[in-house]
Amino acid sequence: MFRFLIYFLILSLPTLNVYSQEKKNADEKKKIISEYTKVGVVDMRKILNESTAYQGVVEQFEDIRRKQRNRMTKKEDELRDEENNLFKQKNIISKEAYSKKLKDLTNKVNLLKKETNDEIKKYEISFEKATMKIQSSLVDVLAKIANDKQLDLVLAKDQVLLVGKDIDLTDESIGKLNEILPKLKFDTPTQ
Repeated sequence: MFRFLIYFLILSLPTLNVYSQEKKNADEKKKIISEYTKVGVVDMRKILNESTAYQGVVEQFEDIRRKQRNRMTKKEDELRDEENNLFKQKNIISKEAYSKKLKDLTNKVNLLKKETNDEIKKYEISFEKATMKIQSSLVDVLAKIANDKQLDLVLAKDQVLLVGKDIDLTDESIGKLNEILPKLKFDTPTQ
């Protein structure tokens, strides 16, 4: 039995040494990679919120929505007046005429709802397109900054727990984005 243990130890020593060597090599590779990997971090929300182009698009969008809302409110008021006039005529006109006018009014209300929803969707799509243009320009800015600073990786700040000031590229990104894209015209959908 004692002999068996000695043979076992003698045979297992080279494999332990190989395993130990492989682990050491893997640890050294990880250390080298971590020492030479340069990382940058950006706060995407802050960049968008402080981008002059994005702020301009938001203002344009809100202005268009306000005008659209006023237009729809005016049409709703007209329909309400028409409805009140119809109720006043209820006992004066025949049931058939009243039914027809009520049906026409209901169709107008449904048409207005559809028109409102369609316009809202068009504006939201235009807003998304404008935001995508800004984000595309931001990617170009980040690529240039990463290239200039020889960074290997740029992460969004919300994906990281702790961020040092040395690797935070947010303010620099805002400045460069505002330089290359100070304004962006909000493409209003055709009516």
